Amino acid sequence: MAEVRKSAKQTEARRRAREKAAEFRARQDKLEQLAVDYFVAADTLDDIDEAMEKEIAAVRAFAEQQRSTARRNADDVMQKMLGLGITRAEVAERLGVSVRDVKKAPTERAGATSSSKAAQLPEESSHDDEANEHAGADERTSEHEGEHAYA
Repeated sequence: MAEVRKSAKQTEARRRAREKAAEFRARQDKLEQLAVDYFVAADTLDDIDEAMEKEIAAVRAFAEQQRSTARRNADDVMQKMLGLGITRAEVAERLGVSVRDVKKAPTERAGATSSSKAAQLPEESSHDDEANEHAGADERTSEHEGEHAYA
């Protein structure tokens, strides 16, 4: 009879062990599914970050193109003003920029117009440029290095 008891205990113990194992397997399956969900979400985040970086790069390229066009237009306006025979100092004063910034504007297009203007008024324009050089030197000493209106 003691053996029957032992057998009944073993059967009951096996049943409880199987229940616990089933609970453990169910928990493991749930943890595995949660891990899968996590990895899907993490991969989605990576995809979103990649797409965002591409969009940012495209927006930056577009903005740089617009800035370049606007800078060219501003430089053209400065050159047209210089082409009308006014001094660099006056251009700078009218536009609220330093004389140094006016001098940085490309002079290829204004070179032809200002040289024809210089031929008409050779002494006045060379005298004005020298006076502007001195005014620009004073202005340069009072400005901070690296600050530009179009930089």
